[in-house]
Amino acid sequence: MYRVLYRKYRPRVFADVIGQPQVTTTLKNELQSDRIAHAYLFTGSRGTGKTTCSKILAKAVNCLSPVNGDPCGECAICRGIEDGSVMDVVEIDAASNNGVDDIRMLREEADFTPANAKYRVYIIDEVHMLSIGAFNALLKTLEEPPPHVLFILATTEVHKLPATILSRCQRFDFHRIPPEDIADRLTYVCEQEGCTIDRDAALLIAGIADGAMRDSLSLLDQVMGQGEHITQEQVRRTAGLADKSRLIALAEGILSHDTAGAIDIVDALHRDAKDMARLCEELIEHFRSMMLIRTMKKTEGVLVLSEEELRQTTEQAQKLSLSQIIEVIDCLQTAYDRMLHGVNRRIEIEMTLVKLCREERHTDTTQLENRVAALEKVLTQLRQNPSLLAPPPAASSGRGYTAPTVRPDKEKMELLRKNAVPLAQWPEIIEEMKRYSKAIGMGFEGSTAYTSGNYVLVDSQNDLCFEMLRKQANRDRMREIIRRLTGQEYKLGRYSYPDETKPDDPLSQFVADLQAAGVPVEDSKKTSDGTS
Repeated sequence: MYRVLYRKYRPRVFADVIGQPQVTTTLKNELQSDRIAHAYLFTGSRGTGKTTCSKILAKAVNCLSPVNGDPCGECAICRGIEDGSVMDVVEIDAASNNGVDDIRMLREEADFTPANAKYRVYIIDEVHMLSIGAFNALLKTLEEPPPHVLFILATTEVHKLPATILSRCQRFDFHRIPPEDIADRLTYVCEQEGCTIDRDAALLIAGIADGAMRDSLSLLDQVMGQGEHITQEQVRRTAGLADKSRLIALAEGILSHDTAGAIDIVDALHRDAKDMARLCEELIEHFRSMMLIRTMKKTEGVLVLSEEELRQTTEQAQKLSLSQIIEVIDCLQTAYDRMLHGVNRRIEIEMTLVKLCREERHTDTTQLENRVAALEKVLTQLRQNPSLLAPPPAASSGRGYTAPTVRPDKEKMELLRKNAVPLAQWPEIIEEMKRYSKAIGMGFEGSTAYTSGNYVLVDSQNDLCFEMLRKQANRDRMREIIRRLTGQEYKLGRYSYPDETKPDDPLSQFVADLQAAGVPVEDSKKTSDGTS
């Protein structure tokens, strides 16, 4: 009977295990020094060698003639474990044997000494599927097993294991196998099978398998049915992937806002029975490559692309900013998530491409960036006037800053008015002042107020309200009301002063003319708000 490739080329010794030196080296050293633990935990993604290493370890601890920590593969025990005739090595699928009774039966069997081998080895695959009761039943045996028992637990979801189980095992983490290592192994397998494979095709298989050697060999087994020479196009056709040229053309349609061209490509792929969710996933991967090209100096070992594909992808990456690439990936990811929830996949990918091809989307982004740049320029200008940006210091009394209302100098006043913004809460502030003092509140009727920096500037034709604010208690109450309603501390000031609203005052002009003529004039006393 034909044996599939992943079974036929399963490693027989630790040296044959690809891409897991952190595991195989440690296990060989322990076997050579006879420091064998009673329980091992192998964790990692699928197809990375957990079950393979479990079987090699089971043979190595029982081998009659071990060779530098590896099983010889020739003795009766090694051959018996390989063909399943040695009953002392038991493989248990925890997905279907996950109850308390199954573990109790295992505990009873563990008490018996091995019939043929040195150790009775229990390999429990997908151990995270055990129930809580089964884990509890296993704890005591796992912690203090009989001297002739060895447990090997394997799982792809180690986070589901209780901490009590983890603490009783020697843990080994299996990594995803690098694409180059998988491609080398596939080339070797093809040579043994009497066929050839292009390097690009081997790397594509490795990329599809996502670091899993078993998946790579399964896909290779399927592609080998098409002929003795394996090309990238054959791999894409077998795996149901879109042609790379079509994928690049689809991305180019997004870059050039060619909606009709992008929809035509989707229609052609749909007629070829390509899965639209897989197409969306490939587009995400393509724009991920662009993102990494824009952010990394060297992408070797991160991107699995041929030289021509890398050149084309780099050219496309230069046409978009990094923020636009991330925006496209985010949009495609949202579409992919929706596809998995049962919506019409073709409509979803078409709708997403129409959205991505709109010129307005890129224009809006550009406009937003321009607005942000303008705001940054304004902030830079404001930072040149720290007095407008610095918050008022808090007073020791806890009531906020209580400096007297002082008229700013003319230059500063001009800057304050230039950056003034209407205070929306001013009507509410007046109502609150009426509750405190009806006379003061009525004095501010018809007035408006503006905020500028850390000032509230009041514009009113009624000077009586400003006279009332000369009293410290009244100023403190208004500041407190403003702080409560706006959430910020402000100083108080006038939006305009009498000498600014009446520049052509005849008396002032007459006095100025006398002084210009050299006639001595006694200065009149002025109040603090600028009125005579």
